[in-house]
Formats: sequence, structure tokens, C-alpha cells
Amino acid sequence: MSQQLETGKSRSQRIQIDYYKKRDALYYLKWAMSIAAFGTSGVYAAYVIGSGGRNSHMNTAPLSIAHASFENDCQKCHKDYTPLGSDALQLNPQASLDHMEASCQSCHRVGSHYREALTSDKKPMDQNCGVCHNEHEGRDNNLVAVKNDLCTRCHSDLASAYSPTHTPHVMNDVDQFTKEAHGEFVSLASGDVGLVKFDHAQHMMPGQVDAGMKGGFTIAMLEPGTSDRYRQPGQSDDDLVTLNCASCHGFDGNPDRRAVRSGDEEIGRYIAPISFDEHCSACHSMNPDSRTDATLPLPHAAPWAEIEMLLQAKLDGAKAIGQARNARDDSQKLARPGVSFGSTAADKTATPEATVKAAVERVRQQCLKCHDETSITDETIAVMRGSTSEFLIPPRWFQYGVYDHAAHRKMDCRFCHEAAYGDGTSDSKPPTDNQRVMVAGIDSCTGCHRDPGEPIPESILASESMLGGQATWASNDCIKCHHYHTNLGVLQE
Repeated sequence: MSQQLETGKSRSQRIQIDYYKKRDALYYLKWAMSIAAFGTSGVYAAYVIGSGGRNSHMNTAPLSIAHASFENDCQKCHKDYTPLGSDALQLNPQASLDHMEASCQSCHRVGSHYREALTSDKKPMDQNCGVCHNEHEGRDNNLVAVKNDLCTRCHSDLASAYSPTHTPHVMNDVDQFTKEAHGEFVSLASGDVGLVKFDHAQHMMPGQVDAGMKGGFTIAMLEPGTSDRYRQPGQSDDDLVTLNCASCHGFDGNPDRRAVRSGDEEIGRYIAPISFDEHCSACHSMNPDSRTDATLPLPHAAPWAEIEMLLQAKLDGAKAIGQARNARDDSQKLARPGVSFGSTAADKTATPEATVKAAVERVRQQCLKCHDETSITDETIAVMRGSTSEFLIPPRWFQYGVYDHAAHRKMDCRFCHEAAYGDGTSDSKPPTDNQRVMVAGIDSCTGCHRDPGEPIPESILASESMLGGQATWASNDCIKCHHYHTNLGVLQE
């Protein structure tokens, strides 16, 4: 028996053509959900309007405490509600990077970070502050606590972040703070940047002479008015001058204001600059001969014309009061100010001009004990006396990192500056300061600045007495030493 084929007409007869008039459970569910949606929206709108928008319903989260004062003024940062943040460009590809940067720079005047050297895909990261500083994460959000992975995003393969026309001048692949992964401090490899020939080891010896040698400086030999500054507890005038680090070094902010970066102005970040008048003149008075009560103290870092004029004036004054009637007079009985007692045979036959020039040359030889030829020219002296001075003793040796001396103030200076000390014999003295950097390498840092949970290294346990109670663990975050921004781009870091 053959099967009868179903036709379209017979198929349509199985469908109830008034099915849409019947209200089943699905119909009522849709109506209920629609009413609930409209009702909830109305209640929420009334709540937002009634609260004036002063709550997290209008923001992703409250602003940090630093920006809380303008939390209700969105246009302060968001022009036409343009998003800011690490995902701003993904949310709005047409967003203006210039606006993003200007929103922050209107208050925070900081420089870029090698922007011109970066590839086109890395430049926006430098220009968009929100890549590293994410707002709307609550009052306790620390905007400057930048995570390491934000730094290693470029620095783990720095060559790929640089355009082909630029070459990184620091280690190419840094991904953690160890000697192997970070490398030694660049400043140590580049050599000393100071120009003063100073011998720390010599000055740390009692009397500033080698052990067993005579002629050491005593308290009584210091310039008048300076003895108490260098007198150690219990010392008498006959005791040898015994210096320590605090005799010359004290805490200060960054004195080179052109190099200020975030936090550099804080007292303690740097060691205060050395001043000849404050730290050196007590033992090293500027005179053309040995110091006496009648000799002429000369100013430090004065132009040579001024030095010559002072010597000439003092010599002429000595003649005027009878101390020296003329250059060839054998009757000199008193000290000639600026030249010391008596006179040599050459002095008796020399012209006044030659006498002054000889005195100037003796002063110049004194200068060369600490300085090189280029440091004592009138041109260099003029720069040193100006407000934009380049220090012969720089305020910072680590050019690519910041070290906070105040944070480590409990530690013995030897922990990082062992090279500046001798053991009391001339054979053991290290090179002078201008020949090497008197700072320890990265190994002196990684023992404490390590990942949380890592055990204390043996090197730290062996040196714990030198820590002075300092904590044996500290963060190894990049921002502890490296500040991303510069002062209006004057210095790159």
C-alpha cells in the first residue's frame, strides 16, 4: 500500500491559526520581566538624581586621596568624557593622546621618558599617564606604586622598544633585581666623574698621616674657631685630629636643581656638597707659604686677577707700615703677609712684579694638590661661582638611579664605602677618589632588596653588625631606585 503524500493544505490544518490570542506562561513571564526592568531603571534613576551623583554608581570607584578634591568635577580630567587610563585607546581609538597628557600635566609638570627614541607603538604608552597610574581604584590607591611588570614590559627587551635610529645605553634585558638579570651599576663601569684628587683613606687615619709617622695634625693646629668641629669626645688640644664620615658629610636634598626628579628634594636623599671653607680650610688654609698669624688667607675659587691683586695689595701694605720697605731691603724683621717670615736670596734681588708672580705660582701649586689644570682656569672658576655650576664633586654618582641615604642612616658607612678606608698602612691605601668610585656594587643591595619570602643571604648575616639594626629585607620594586619622570625633560633617565 503506497503512502499518501502530505500536502501543504493538509499540513496547515494542523496549526491553530488563533494561537497568538492565547496567553500562556511565556507571555506572562515576558510581561513581568519588562515591567521589572522599567521599574528598576526608574528607581535607579531616582536614586542617582537624588544623591546628586556623589557615589560610586557614577564612577568606577572613588578617586585616590590625592585627587579626591575634584571627584565631583569630571571635566577636570575628562574633556567631553574622553576616557583616561591604560585601556583608553582600546575603548576610544579616536581619543587624543595630547589631551590625556595635558589632563595630568596641568598639575604635574614632568618630562617624558626617552619618548623620541621609542617605537611608534611604545610612544603612546609614555604619553598616556594612565598606563602606569590607574585612577578610580579607591581612596587608598597609591598612584606612584608602579608595578615591576610595567617597567619590564619594555626593559625585558629594550632593543625592541627603541626605534632603529637609537641604541639603548643601559642593559637590554632587565627583568628582575639581581646582578645576573640587572647587571652592575652603569655608573661604576663608567668610572669616577669627580675631578678632585682627594684621598679618603689618608684623611681617615689619625692625624691624617700613615701609622707610626710623625707630623700628624693635632687639634691645636687647626684654624682658630674650628677645633670644636673636629674634636672627638674626650680629646684635648694635643690629640691627633681623628675624622669620621660625619666630620664632612651631612644629609641634604638634591643641590643640583636642574636634575630634580620626583622626591629628589627630600632631605637625606643626597649627601650635602663639600665646601672648601667649611670642610677643608681648617687644615688647608690658602696661603702662598706656610701659615702664620701674619700671612694672608686667600679666598678659595677666586679669579687669578683677584688673587694677584690681593697679594700685591698686602705686599705694598707691608712696605707702607715698615714691614718691608722695598724688595731688596735686607732689614726685614717681621713677617711679610702673604709670603711668610723672612725672605730668600731670590726675593732680595727680585722686582716687585716678580715677587708677586712667584707668590701667585706658589698658590697655584697648592691648588694643583687637589685639582687638575683645567679645574683652576678662570673660565672654570667663573662657572663654579655661577648659579648653574657643574660641581667638581657631583651631588650624585648613580646617574640612572636614586639612593636614599636617610633611609639607610642606621648602617655603618663601611658597608657601602669600604673602599674609602685603609687599614692604617700606606701599602693598603686604595686609589684616590678621582681614580675610582668609592661605592660598592649591586651585590651590596640585592642581599636586602629581594623577593618577599626569600631567606636572608649569608652575606647579610655575616655583616649584620654593620647594619645597625636596619631591616634585613626591603622591596625590590624598580621605582625604589628608578624614577620614570624627569624635570621637564631636562635629564633623561
